[in-house]
Amino acid sequence: MQSHPRTIVIVGGGFSGTVLAVNLLRQITDAPTLIVLVERAAEVGCGVAFAPHPFPYLLNVPAGRMSATSDDTAQLINFAQRQMPDVHEESYLPRRLYGEYLQDELRKAELAAPAHIRLRRVHGEATCVRPIPHSTSLLVSVGARQLLADQVVLACGTPAPADKPYAADISAHPAYVHDPHRDEGVRASDQCILLIGTGLTMVDVALAAVARNPAVRIIALSRHGLLPTVQRTPVASVLDAKLDLRAYRGASLRRLVAAVRSLATAAQERGGDCREVITRVREAAPELWQSLADTERRRFLRHVRAYWDVHRHRMPPVIAEQVNELRRSGQLQVRAGSVRQLCAQADGVVALWQARGRFDTQELWVDRIIECSGLDHRLERTADPLLRYLLDAGLAWPDAAGLGLRTGKHGALVGADGRASTRLFYLGPMLRADHWEATAVSELRQHAERLALALAQQVEHARELRTSIVTALRDHRRAHHSIREYEISECRVNLLFTPFTVL
Repeated sequence: MQSHPRTIVIVGGGFSGTVLAVNLLRQITDAPTLIVLVERAAEVGCGVAFAPHPFPYLLNVPAGRMSATSDDTAQLINFAQRQMPDVHEESYLPRRLYGEYLQDELRKAELAAPAHIRLRRVHGEATCVRPIPHSTSLLVSVGARQLLADQVVLACGTPAPADKPYAADISAHPAYVHDPHRDEGVRASDQCILLIGTGLTMVDVALAAVARNPAVRIIALSRHGLLPTVQRTPVASVLDAKLDLRAYRGASLRRLVAAVRSLATAAQERGGDCREVITRVREAAPELWQSLADTERRRFLRHVRAYWDVHRHRMPPVIAEQVNELRRSGQLQVRAGSVRQLCAQADGVVALWQARGRFDTQELWVDRIIECSGLDHRLERTADPLLRYLLDAGLAWPDAAGLGLRTGKHGALVGADGRASTRLFYLGPMLRADHWEATAVSELRQHAERLALALAQQVEHARELRTSIVTALRDHRRAHHSIREYEISECRVNLLFTPFTVL
């Protein structure tokens, strides 16, 4: 009897899903494997971050650190040089080009894969993943289509933010933009716009708005009023190579912050800067984060996170100069405070806001308001149909700090019962619930490589287990049973280990 291939369904074809598919296609295994990549957008490989836009958004990290594989750091540079010969390690590439690079890597991996490892693309939105009773399989609903899988990996990123309480009165108003990535979010006729948030998303929207209307006035508002710092050319290391911040596992947040400040001061005194310290913290972040008590994590999120984010997520120098010029001219104003209420008026919208450290409320009259405050990791209020189903069914569970999903080894989803699944996995930025640093290419590509290896080993183990059982049955039949009894037994083994995939 011929066995059907083991089936791995990947839900989401952005960076995480695409890189995982590439790694699975390159795994060395003798077991027949079908990889099904489900993506609701028209193209696989782009996602929200690298989709084409009229405005030429740039990557925030130099090309030398953006390869999709940890084995070949020059991979992206070599690809980009086909279109842009002057690209080097410190170049900041267009995001559109990075999406094309991911698509090219997937095509190459698919062509190079052995015949028994296949990739199938499915266009649509997955809305449900449920276990089949008395089976090791999972059923994935994609529109009206049902996919039968052995393992499912959620690589669907972070869900869209829930409606803000302060925007309840204008949530459907055309002047209030929920999605900052919409190309039509800013109109050329807008004279003054309010951007809620002052991170990298705000920077992108502000520059795109100025490109569409050079005279537009922009007000950016966030709780701390902090802008991202600037990327710089790396300098020689000035810290002790043996320094390992993992030694602070179990320390209080106060002690950790003091240690990082001390290291930053030492680096500056030796001619370096704090970026090397940030890199050291990133390397130790998963173990440090996991060692913090829940109360310490919440304290970090409340008091330290904003300062960590502006030093961790930085602007390219050319972008920083444009932002500084807008601020010098007064065209961009950055304010610290919080929005209390948004109201619609006949000639625009008004934002009632409270400046940081004050108790009185002020008014801002603008033509348009755009949310740039980031994605919403508090899954208990998500409207995403797939995540909503998994949470309601207890197959997934949010973390206590509201950062994402609880996961175990290799991103295995932890359910409401506290146990890690052997069939359901997550790969993407919501891994920060257990690792903190899980949003950059450098971290996500490592998670993808480890998960691909683990899944390939599971497939190989299942194949070996099936083979050993069938062999034992054959030997037993020769000694005690008729041929007919053996054929029935082997058929049952095949049905158990090789489910049919409905496409």
